[in-house]
Amino acid sequence: MTFRRNIKNQNRRGLSTPRKFLAIGLAVFFLLALVLQDFSFKFAIRPFFYAMEPLLKTKKDLKNWWEGKRAGFAEKKNILAENRALTEKAAEMKISLSFLEIFEKENAELKAAFSAEERKNYIFGSVISRPPFTPYDLLIIDAGAKDGVEEGMQVLAFGKVLLGYAADVFPDKSKVKLISSFGEETNVVLESSGIPAIAAGKGGENFEIILSRMTDIGVGEKIITAGKNPLLVGIVEKIERQATDPYQKIIFRLPINIQALTKVFLLKK
Repeated sequence: MTFRRNIKNQNRRGLSTPRKFLAIGLAVFFLLALVLQDFSFKFAIRPFFYAMEPLLKTKKDLKNWWEGKRAGFAEKKNILAENRALTEKAAEMKISLSFLEIFEKENAELKAAFSAEERKNYIFGSVISRPPFTPYDLLIIDAGAKDGVEEGMQVLAFGKVLLGYAADVFPDKSKVKLISSFGEETNVVLESSGIPAIAAGKGGENFEIILSRMTDIGVGEKIITAGKNPLLVGIVEKIERQATDPYQKIIFRLPINIQALTKVFLLKK
């Protein structure tokens, strides 16, 4: 009873002495903390900033280095872009000059092949496809019905060599069947002797003529078309004779390089 009474008396009197000191100490601590907050914070983190200063300086140096490099990269990129543009312009000018040279060459060939009056009798076309991109002995040109091309028109190279005939005609292009097509036959004449013959196409720009072995003919003989205004068909390259055969075989081919041919002339009917 006495112990419980003492506790009640203490509760009535308030906090005990140790608790009072603890409360006062805490109050003083928080008061000092409030007063010295700014000073203590700066004082506490100052060593941290001292320790970090070299790293911060390095970061700044790296940033400056990167900015310089980036500016250098940008300048280099601009220079490369300008160089590329200049290179493309130079290539474009080179191509333009090449086309100009081609046009001048073709114009000179045209003038050499025909007079102004003769040019009226022809339709001009450019070769846009050839073997091996087309079947052998077939060309495709960029002249068609809109240009006055008709089926059966003779097609010439350089105005002097018979190539073939317009076979299929479309509005803006035509197919040219070469006279060297397999099975195609062309009436020809041996130029030096005037002997008529038939040149049979064997394909791949090749021909053969079968004549009596008594016919006098030699390698290099020109073979031309029969009729007025003869055209060159080929030049004898080889003669095959068998001792027991009464005939001889004359082998020749078209006298031009089809792969290098760019222009053709279609003779108007």
